Amino acid sequence: MKIKLVDIGDRELSTDETANLFIQELSDMPNIMLRIEAVSSMNAGAQAPITFYLKGQDIDQLEMYKDQILNRIKDVPGLVNLNTSSRSGKPEISIIPDRKKISDAGLSVYEIAMQLRGALTGLVATQYRDEGEEYDLRVMIDDASIDTPEEVANLTIVGSKGIYTISQLADIEFTEGVNTILHIDKFKAIEFSGSPAAGVPLGNVTGEIESRIIDVNMKSGYETNWGGSAEMMNEAISEMLKALIIAIILTYMLLAAILEDLKQPLMVLGTFPLALIGVIWGMILTGMTMNIIAMMSIVMLLGIVVNAAILILDYANIEIRERGKSVTEALLEACPVKLRAIIMSAVAIILGMLPMALGMGASGREFRQPMGIVTIGGLVVSTILTLFIIPILFNMIMKSKKTVTANVQEIGGAS
Repeated sequence: MKIKLVDIGDRELSTDETANLFIQELSDMPNIMLRIEAVSSMNAGAQAPITFYLKGQDIDQLEMYKDQILNRIKDVPGLVNLNTSSRSGKPEISIIPDRKKISDAGLSVYEIAMQLRGALTGLVATQYRDEGEEYDLRVMIDDASIDTPEEVANLTIVGSKGIYTISQLADIEFTEGVNTILHIDKFKAIEFSGSPAAGVPLGNVTGEIESRIIDVNMKSGYETNWGGSAEMMNEAISEMLKALIIAIILTYMLLAAILEDLKQPLMVLGTFPLALIGVIWGMILTGMTMNIIAMMSIVMLLGIVVNAAILILDYANIEIRERGKSVTEALLEACPVKLRAIIMSAVAIILGMLPMALGMGASGREFRQPMGIVTIGGLVVSTILTLFIIPILFNMIMKSKKTVTANVQEIGGAS
């Protein structure tokens, strides 16, 4: 059953919270396998957020490992809609050939299979033609004559050495068929799927699952692999780290060219860890969890938070080099002069991101909100701390640099 919710402005609960409410209300219904999840046009038909695969070659062995894993993870906190692709099939009669007896009878497994097929599903003996139309005439045994295993076992097989029954050439067993056999990377596989409960970070659930299944003693050739949003998150973290490293390198190169120094860009980049303090506090205060949008915003934040430090250091360098002022005098001049520009720039960005952070809009606010929260939190904290920490670091480094230069000059003069 699909339930379409009213517009976000007409309800108090989010989509995930509504799905969680249905789970709580309906989970005590007897004789039901309940799976309720929030879907949208963006994730309709996609894999479950939590998906991993148990892979191997033997179905029976996979089923054994599946039961062990299910017993371990069924009570993971925050995990809902736990499901597997393995299902019990319908009961069926299996005929297991005895190859030695078949060979002694002068038959092959193929010949027996074809004769059984003719007996059970019939053989087209001829066609009946009527007014230009042609109809197959199929000769087959009456269903009532083969509706028990004993009757199937008594079916006759004609060979070159005589007539035999199925029971003389094979074993008849009642077995349970396999409903679905999933193949991944040339391995038979069983898919485990689930979702995090509303407000529970995906990483918390996947981390707990990993810690519980890591000590399952599986034979060589059997393993588990992540899929779904968990796999995407792991890949995204790796790619975002690469993007962040490249962004830091490019920013350093640009700052080194602007400031004409190799050490000062390191001070400017020191504003980025200050911004991360604001990012963490912003996410904690708003209850936001880390996701791909938030990680993209952190990379973007690197190019924003360095502006305040650049304005201060660039002006201070001009005062020192062109006007011969001391480091302290240059900083006391640069900070008040550039304060207005720094505040105006920060406030403009914060106000621009505020509607996004507040979740304004009829739909899709869950995707936009992390970008606003990350940007505002990082910018507020980095702007305030930059006004104090960067001048202190610049003063310490420049004074130590002048002290070293003075000592070198004294040594040179003495020599």
